[in-house]
Order: sequence, then C-alpha cells, then structure tokens
Amino acid sequence: MKFARTLAALALLGSAGAAQAHFVWLERGADGPAKAYFGEWADDLREQREGLLGKVLTSPEVTGADGKALPQAGQGADFIAFAAAGKGDVRLRQPYLYKDTLVHFGAKAGRNDTQAGLDLELVPVAAGGNAFVLQFQGKPLAKTEVTVFGPPKWEKRFHSDEQGRIEISTPWPGQYVIEVAHVEDKSGETNGKSYAKVRYVSTLTFLVSK
Repeated sequence: MKFARTLAALALLGSAGAAQAHFVWLERGADGPAKAYFGEWADDLREQREGLLGKVLTSPEVTGADGKALPQAGQGADFIAFAAAGKGDVRLRQPYLYKDTLVHFGAKAGRNDTQAGLDLELVPVAAGGNAFVLQFQGKPLAKTEVTVFGPPKWEKRFHSDEQGRIEISTPWPGQYVIEVAHVEDKSGETNGKSYAKVRYVSTLTFLVSK
C-alpha cells in the first residue's frame, strides 16, 4: 500500500491539486538537532535515505534563527539531521525538478519568528500563537488551502482569508504539521533542463506542550 501511495504521490508532484503529494518536514525537540523527513506525516510514511529521501534532498539549504547555514549532524535510515543550537526556528529549502515542474520544497520547525524566511511560509502573528499570515515572496497569499495535521493523525483544512490570515486550532498536546502549496505558471530552466511551471510546497512543524 505504501509503495502504491509513493508512486501516486510522485505522479502528483507536478499537479496544482495534489493535496496528498509528498512533502518535506522538519522535526525538532526543545533545542536538539533538526531532522528532515520526506513522505506523508499523517500516514507515518517516511521515505528511506537510500530511496526517495536521498533523491529529493540532494543538497538542502538549512539555516538557523540567525540565517546561518547549519551543518549536517548525522543521518538515519529515513532522515537527515542538522545541528541546531538554541531554541530558534530552523528552515530548510530544496529545489527538485520533476518532469516539467520545478518543485521548491520548504520546511520550518518552530513558530517564534514573525518574519518570513521562505518563499512560501506561514508566519505567526505573534510568537507561539495559532494565528498566521500566509506569505508568498513577502506578500499575503489569499484564498489558499492550508492543511493541519495533529497528534492523533487528526487532519483539518483551512483557507486563508483576503489578507492571507488563518487561525488554526491545536486541541491536543504533541506535534503539529501544517502543509500548504502554491503553483505559478512560470517557465524557465535549471541546470540545463527546462520546466513549464513552478510549485512551492512548504510545511511548518511545532510542538504543543498542553
């Protein structure tokens, strides 16, 4: 079943309506290393480093709260770890060309920073809060679907309003992952290969203590 879902997700990566396509997310404890995963969080599907994880996360750019690059700090069968000091937010960026679509994967762990650092990012209105402004390249992105995954594999969809704002609910303690995607009909070339459109897929991960 997981193999079939993997094939289906790859087939959907270039589609604007691919709500179930794979995404990259970061997991981090209070102040330890940040671990990057690729798959489907809600289904406990984490691709292997010797498989799709290694093919997609070929050269991720990972930065800490100060914007400086974080070095790799180890790896496991299904994750790549990056050294992160302190309790600040961590961000990951990784472009990936799939057929005629350039996919920009973005991921952020933490909800303290109230300034965007990714092309597509949910920016908290106040540090640690549940109200966000969805921003695309520094501007609010209106009427866009945002999916929230909760600790008991709970899932709920929200839509940003005209000002790009959403307010989510976090009814249980544990880890939450929020996913959002945006597509531009914009052609170009990367590494000598052409693409017809660009798809941005970003996640935000944070912990709720109680």
